[in-house]
Amino acid sequence: MLDLWLIIHFIGLALGVGASFAALTLALATRSMPPAERGEFMRRASILGKNGSLGLLLLIISGLGIMIGRGVDVVMAWGGPMFHIKLTLVVILIGLVGYLQVLMRKARSSDGAAAAARMPFVSRIVLLLGLSIVVFAVLAFH
Repeated sequence: MLDLWLIIHFIGLALGVGASFAALTLALATRSMPPAERGEFMRRASILGKNGSLGLLLLIISGLGIMIGRGVDVVMAWGGPMFHIKLTLVVILIGLVGYLQVLMRKARSSDGAAAAARMPFVSRIVLLLGLSIVVFAVLAFH
């Protein structure tokens, strides 16, 4: 069962961090587009956020499965302080992904320019958090 949880965990990682990299690449590639055209393109490309959210959900479910399967106390002791940092970053990431979803909903409204303007910054923070979580997971369980 542990192997299945790990497979799901890595699929979630690929979906979540992959969606963040894709969003960054699209944002950089559309910098020279006229604002109205870029806004419409990015609205359509925001579907990538569903991949990121699905990836995060898979990571949470599989992470809990791994912890319960091995024993929460065992995993916490094995991972040590780096694992605690990783879990703290995951909680922050969950909050920011929720905030991004709120911004996406507001950006689709007629007066959503301010929300749309905040999204690239928050998206970059989400990417950095995702990468930091991977680093701390490796440091915790090498």
